[in-house]
Order: sequence, then C-alpha cells, then structure tokens
Amino acid sequence: MKRASELFCAWGGIVFSVLFFIGFVGIARFFPPLSPADTAEQTAAIYREHTNSIRTGLLMCYVGTMFYLAFGSGIVGQTRRIRGVAPAITFFQIASYAAASLLILLPLICWFTAAFRPDERTAESIQLINDFGWIGFVIGFPPFVTWVVATGVAILSDKSERRLYPRWSGYLSLCMGSLQMMALLLIFFKVGPFAWDGLFSWYLPFTDFFAWFVVITVLTIKAINNPRYEASVDAGSGEVSDLAFD
Repeated sequence: MKRASELFCAWGGIVFSVLFFIGFVGIARFFPPLSPADTAEQTAAIYREHTNSIRTGLLMCYVGTMFYLAFGSGIVGQTRRIRGVAPAITFFQIASYAAASLLILLPLICWFTAAFRPDERTAESIQLINDFGWIGFVIGFPPFVTWVVATGVAILSDKSERRLYPRWSGYLSLCMGSLQMMALLLIFFKVGPFAWDGLFSWYLPFTDFFAWFVVITVLTIKAINNPRYEASVDAGSGEVSDLAFD
C-alpha cells in the first residue's frame, strides 16, 4: 500500500499535465494565450463566443490541480529520504509547491469569472478580469522557482556513493528553476518576446516547466523502486538507518 501510494503521487505530475493540456489547449483554446495587445472588445468577444468551451476546459485544469499537489508530495516523499538533506529544505519544498498551486487556481478562478456572465458585463470589465488572470498566471513564478530549486538542492545534498537521484538532475533543477524568471518583464510589454504571450515570458518557461515534470517523474519513480537506498548508505557509512523525520 505504501509503494502504491508513492507511485500514485509520483504519476500525479503526468496526470496533471495531460488534464491541463487537454483542458487548456484542446478545449479552452488558451494556447497560444489571449493576446495582451487585444482591445477590450476583442477580448470580450472571445469569452462571449466560446463561453462553454472556456468553462469546460478550465474546469478540467482546475480538477487536475489536485494531481499537481499529489505530485509535489510524491517528490518530497523521496527527497526527504536523502541523507544529508536539511529538514528546512524539505519544508521549503512543501511550502513552495503548496503556494504554487494557488497561483494556478487563482488565475483559473479569474477566467471562470470572466466566462460566467460575459453577455452581461462590459468589455472593459471582462478585459480587466482576463488581464488579472493572465498576469498572475504567467508572472507567478516565485514559488515555482523556489520549489524546483529547493528540489535541486535536496538532490545535491546526497553525498552517498549510490545516490537516490542522479547528481545531474540536481543541477538541471537549479537551471530549469532559474529559467522560470524570464517572465519578470511582462508587466512592461504588451507585444514582443517579453509580453505574456511572448517567447521569454510564455513559451520557454511553459516548455521548461512541463519538461521538468517529465524528467523528475521518471527519476522519482526510480527512487520509489529503490527501497534499499537507506541500507546501502548505512552499509557504506556504518550508521544505523534513520530517516530525518523519525
């Protein structure tokens, strides 16, 4: 039962990704993002013409967020096994992915609101809610950065000969976490690569985010399937097995 629960959580990232892509891209058609250069009338027209598809697609993303939380827990469940990782890093991971979930949920709620009664609201009101959702969604990178970087630090804390996660994945996490910060300048641009629908604010961070999900899912499943990690570390150090929280 324990291993099954750990595998369920580890696969949560893939389930979240699939639900998100189907809902966000296939049904709501929010990819590519609505343009920040659109007029209020153009933005309102999208919500008025595609009301139910936006509601349905984003609802799928909303439900998928539960699997995102399971995924974050699955990673922490394994990285906490690493000998040498500071308890503060584990708590930092937990706080980060929990906070990050809010920056997925709140923009979805904004778009739900914009699509709730689009025929009764002014175009300017719909544009305001839409802007709030997209800006919060794209620039809400701080907890994602700290989550991925903290995971990288946890992985690099492993000094054993047979590491639970490969060392390169720790460095990869540090680099991929940093890439999320490229969206920092979107508040100054409505067009171009730094706008919320641009290369540096949207496409590169979006690809980076989901690529990390795939990599870390594979490695976390391998970690789950390595129940003898503690014993191998103890055999090499002569210590008695003891998890950080026990």
